[in-house]
Amino acid sequence: MHPDAFDTYKNVLESQREELTQIQSKLSSVTLSSDAFGHLPDAQNLFTAYEEHATAERQNLPDLMAILQHAAEGLHATSESYQAQDSETAAGFGGGH
Repeated sequence: MHPDAFDTYKNVLESQREELTQIQSKLSSVTLSSDAFGHLPDAQNLFTAYEEHATAERQNLPDLMAILQHAAEGLHATSESYQAQDSETAAGFGGGH
């Protein structure tokens, strides 16, 4: 196993988490009134559906960011474990130092 692969993937996850942080910041400043959906018969239903979706996204983003953070930490720990194991194995065969 190549420990660098874990660190590379960890960096990808951390980058995605940062992107989500920026998206969350932008989304939190977006507000729409019910007037934005016009005055058609279903306009209020559209607004209600939009509000439900927007609320769910505001709740889901922090959860997703936490999952990405935990996954990145796990990948880093796995990489360190593999590196330590490789060092111990090499030392056991008389190499590594």
